[in-house]
Amino acid sequence: MDSGKTHWGESEIRGPVHLFRERLMLRLFCPMLSNGRVLDAGCGSGSLAFDLSRLGYKVNMVEYSPEFVNSISARIKLNKENNWPNIQRASITNLPFADSSFDGIVCGEVLEHVLLEDGGDTAAVEQFARVLRPGGVIVSSVPLNPSLWDISDDWALHVKRYVREDFVNLFSERGFEVSSVRVWGFPLGRLYHRYVFKPWLDRVRNYTVAQRENRRDTRLGRSRLLIRGVANFFRFDELFSRFPWGRGLVVAARRVVKERV
Repeated sequence: MDSGKTHWGESEIRGPVHLFRERLMLRLFCPMLSNGRVLDAGCGSGSLAFDLSRLGYKVNMVEYSPEFVNSISARIKLNKENNWPNIQRASITNLPFADSSFDGIVCGEVLEHVLLEDGGDTAAVEQFARVLRPGGVIVSSVPLNPSLWDISDDWALHVKRYVREDFVNLFSERGFEVSSVRVWGFPLGRLYHRYVFKPWLDRVRNYTVAQRENRRDTRLGRSRLLIRGVANFFRFDELFSRFPWGRGLVVAARRVVKERV
């Protein structure tokens, strides 16, 4: 990797799309599981895991990027809450937990990064099925529609964008019963990507973190008020969640309880 330059694995971009997607995942996850032990598989900066912890879930995080692991570990040490999450470095294709360890799993924008030589997304979902108790809940999101591939996927080091049916089958063929499928990102999400995020990325993708963060447009995009406002605006796209025109996909499922013979 070019010295000083960052990709998605080392520097997560937290804007309105990120916030909207995680809120959508929470809206699907929480009604299915009100409490219990939850794994955030590939937690990134930990934003979703910390939100779950604040809601009362007991959260474990795994993340392969050492940069994220180090930053989250430092954040946890500074906080004295007893229910705060814990983190360890691990691959989602080789989870360091016993069978049936968790009541729920969240996996946001991670499966599209798993290389075939590491087992691919099938190995990851098989691990999810192993560590999730029968009847346990999983909510997972991925980028949708291979025809939408552009420089943002290259920069993020994606392996693939998904077809809706393939992503549903990835779970249903490995011991899960899919209960909800939501497409997000049409029409407002696609417009935002085309006219706001992609042009910004074109300008900064070869910058170092410091160079990128010092830009005026980047600082404006860090405004919490602006991010929350635009994320709320994106909820309009949920009116079109049954159609395959969006940029992303979220699936909610339960681990199948096998009947005793």
